[in-house]
Amino acid sequence: MAMKHIQVGKARWMQGVICVLCLLMVAPPAVLAQMQGQGGAPNPMLGAGGGQGAVVATGQAIMTNPTALLPLIPPQTPCPAPVASSAPTEFLTQSLNEFWPTDPATLLPLSLEQRMRQERQERQERQERQERQERQERQERAVPPQTTQAQPVMGGTGTPGAAGAPGAGVQATPAVQESRKLPPQEREGLQDFTIEEAFARFSVLQGVKSRLKQFGYDFFDTQVSGFAPVLDVPVGPDYVIGPEDTLAIHIWNVPDQSFNRSYIVPVERDGMLVIPQVGAIPLGGLTFSQAERVIHARLSNLLKRFELHVSMARLRTMKVYVVGEVVRPGAYEVSSLATLSNAVYSACGPTRSGSLRQIRVVQGGKTAAELDFYEFLLAGDRSHDRRLQAGDVVIVPPLGPVAAIGGAVRRSAIYELKPGTQLSDLLRLAGGLTPVADRKHGNIFRIEADRGRVLLDVDLDAALGVQTVSQERLSGPDINPVIQDGDYVRVVSLSTQVGNVVSLAGAVKNPGPYQFRPGMRVHDLLTQDKLSVDSYVERAEIIRTDQATYQTTVIPFNPKAIFDGDQAENHALQRLDQVVVATQLRAPNLVVIEGEVKRPGYFTIEKGERLSSLLKRAGGFTSNAFPPGVVLVRESVKIKQKAELDRFIAAERQRLTAQAAGAAAGAANLAGGAALSTMGNIAEQQVLQLRMQQLESVTARVDVGRVVVRLESIEKLEGTEDDVRLEARDKIMIPTPPQTVSIIGSVKNPTTVLHRKGLLLEDYLKQAGNQTEDANMSELYVMKANGTTESSYVRIKEMQPGDTIVVPQKIEVKTPAVALWSTVASVLGSVMLGVAAISIVGR
Repeated sequence: MAMKHIQVGKARWMQGVICVLCLLMVAPPAVLAQMQGQGGAPNPMLGAGGGQGAVVATGQAIMTNPTALLPLIPPQTPCPAPVASSAPTEFLTQSLNEFWPTDPATLLPLSLEQRMRQERQERQERQERQERQERQERQERAVPPQTTQAQPVMGGTGTPGAAGAPGAGVQATPAVQESRKLPPQEREGLQDFTIEEAFARFSVLQGVKSRLKQFGYDFFDTQVSGFAPVLDVPVGPDYVIGPEDTLAIHIWNVPDQSFNRSYIVPVERDGMLVIPQVGAIPLGGLTFSQAERVIHARLSNLLKRFELHVSMARLRTMKVYVVGEVVRPGAYEVSSLATLSNAVYSACGPTRSGSLRQIRVVQGGKTAAELDFYEFLLAGDRSHDRRLQAGDVVIVPPLGPVAAIGGAVRRSAIYELKPGTQLSDLLRLAGGLTPVADRKHGNIFRIEADRGRVLLDVDLDAALGVQTVSQERLSGPDINPVIQDGDYVRVVSLSTQVGNVVSLAGAVKNPGPYQFRPGMRVHDLLTQDKLSVDSYVERAEIIRTDQATYQTTVIPFNPKAIFDGDQAENHALQRLDQVVVATQLRAPNLVVIEGEVKRPGYFTIEKGERLSSLLKRAGGFTSNAFPPGVVLVRESVKIKQKAELDRFIAAERQRLTAQAAGAAAGAANLAGGAALSTMGNIAEQQVLQLRMQQLESVTARVDVGRVVVRLESIEKLEGTEDDVRLEARDKIMIPTPPQTVSIIGSVKNPTTVLHRKGLLLEDYLKQAGNQTEDANMSELYVMKANGTTESSYVRIKEMQPGDTIVVPQKIEVKTPAVALWSTVASVLGSVMLGVAAISIVGR
């Protein structure tokens, strides 16, 4: 029995082993993985890194290819800096009269063309020197040529300056090389004005001072160090997976923490994605969303429970070709997410001779897409910015038709046109009209083959479809004309003069312009509440200017009568009339008092106020005042005296000149000789000159505008004739007591000496060295400190402080001795001749 039980046990054990073996053979790999994880044994599938059997720590990414995250796009040489043309700026400083075209088919005269050709030649030579210097510097730095991203296409088009730009690697075409070898005279014929230069010169001739630039090209002037691969842009679900794309695969939430792994895996050239221990997964040509589903399905066959995330770690690059009118044409390695605009930007953008509105993508010899850069620059629309594929050719054709618009628009520039562009479309490209634009008047300067340049007037409101109240909607080709190549549209600004105004001026609360309305009258503009407190309501004036003859008419009216309801005074107003209301107030009469008074300064005087009243208001004299020396200067007296003095000087000069001429003629007749006549003329001229000097010295001592006032004290001044009435702008000066006496004129030493009590005039003359030989002592006089003059008995009077002794000069005609004796001999000879004649007759 025991043996039987043992055999039965062995049989059951064998059956269990067989069942387990069968179960292992039938069970899926996912269950095996879970069973192994629960048993704690290492998982050979997920434990290896890179297929080499290396054990990787939990959470560490497994990079199956060491170059999986290296950048694919080499660095790009910076774009050449744009060369600004200085010719338009220099042109603006020249006189416009020099530049009127002599030929209607050309924009500029021949002299200006030659000058502009010389300027372009100089700019090109400077640019060539700069290029040679930069090439030499690159050779010294030994920069390898493969660091340049672009692989230029030989013979590609572009601007002459861009073809040889630093670092571009673009060689000049044979035609350009040959043109550089030509002498300057022959090379000028190969050059022409640029678009901006031609429009700039024509706009200046039409009175527009701002320089017009081609719209949109400044967007590409930004200097960049390279066109970096697009790494920070999320990949959309429609992205197509291709060779050299790198995916990041993250697996987590596996029951065993050691199974959580991340893989960075590149797509092979055959389109397969090889994950260690999982195998090769075909992803080439699938979209990103499809690739994520395929990877998830493959892992579902191996793991029972897991979480998966798939992302793009590195994007592949592809080669595209950018040709045509670009700064740096060539072959470019760009990101797989690059669009048409990215490729154009990599080539440093179009040249000024390249189009911004007809950029095309060619695939297999056919146009696959077309881009209008204006849609992006004006509206930010990138819906037509197509994503490129490997091998695509981006073509920038030459610039199409262009037209310029300047004046009262928001964005004056030169715009490229599309077929059928109308005036309204061009105005919208320019941002519309400014508020100061004359919406009823615009100009189109157009070039016609048979007539040269012609001028077209357009209604801008009608072109924009604006319908006014008094105008029906206009239509027709002349209302919104089609813009042609080379057109220049000038939008005129409104005049700064406001037309529908009448103005109010004078003694009113709110002077200034007011709106004029048809049928407007004076009472509509001038109401009683607009008058100020000092308004004169008995009379006001309407100043009217005739718009035809520009003659001014003054129409008086009575504001008070209008306020009382008198319609006869309520005149009808016209445009630009000015209503002037006078004031009843007068400006205050101001006088100034200075010197030795207690309160000097400016004072407002009443009508008829006298000097004594003003001196009292000023606080009276100080203890150091000298009232007899008061100086009162009056403006009205100054003006009158100045006129009288000028008239007196002119009359005296005329009299002295006539007197000297008559004396010289008499002396010549009396002498009967030319030599004596000459000597007499010299003497008379000397006398005349001396008298003129004396006249000037006398007039220089005249104190113009001074009014003589005798003043000892304020009390003695009141009620006397010297208490004068004050006038506006009078100036009163109270000096300090003088201590000197002055001696001037014909004395040996004109001077000023201290006053000493008891000294007479002779004593002071002695201190001045006494009089000279030509002194006229009979005309001696003394000027007192108050401005009066004394000439009687001055020799016996005591001098007072402040006196001035004036000794005039004596002027006598002294006949030379030779002339005198010649005259006497001539007279005696005549007498003797007469006596002899009488005696002969008596015989």
